[in-house]
Amino acid sequence: MLEHDKTLATWQLTISLPEIQDEQAIIVQKIQDHRLIYLSYEGTISKGRGQIKRLDFGSYESLIKEMSHWEFILYGQHLTAYYKLTKIEGDNNYWSLIKFQQSKRYN
Repeated sequence: MLEHDKTLATWQLTISLPEIQDEQAIIVQKIQDHRLIYLSYEGTISKGRGQIKRLDFGSYESLIKEMSHWEFILYGQHLTAYYKLTKIEGDNNYWSLIKFQQSKRYN
């Protein structure tokens, strides 16, 4: 979740961020934006939709934020890394997420 325009832009991952290796690309799914309350919420989601547990928290530095391409550095309590999110052409919901070492900045 990344704070964007008074909401949280949200992508669903199949593995957690710490499990992603440097320069590994994974496919993630863009899901509905969430309310800002979810930045600090942990617990049960209504209507039996599961549980929320925060694995890390912190801030991010936005380097590029376009409709189909985001680049940012996450500064978490446990993880700091540089990421690229790129929308996959022809599909409105799927994006490629690549993690790089924080010190590397690719264009």
